[in-house]
Amino acid sequence: MRETERVSAVRQLWLQHYAEDRRKGHNMLAFNGWLAQNRPELLPPGRGDTPYQRLKSDLRGLWKG
Repeated sequence: MRETERVSAVRQLWLQHYAEDRRKGHNMLAFNGWLAQNRPELLPPGRGDTPYQRLKSDLRGLWKG
């Protein structure tokens, strides 16, 4: 899967899973866990919080602190 396709899929799933008023940082952590269990291929490999930091970047503009 190309990087642009991966990011597009992550963004689409985020929009499907969370209504606009729930697109917040704390829900992103839960979404990261959901992706890890259900769609791990959409999270880049990494140690520590690298996948989560990448997710924050992937979703830039779609969530509020």
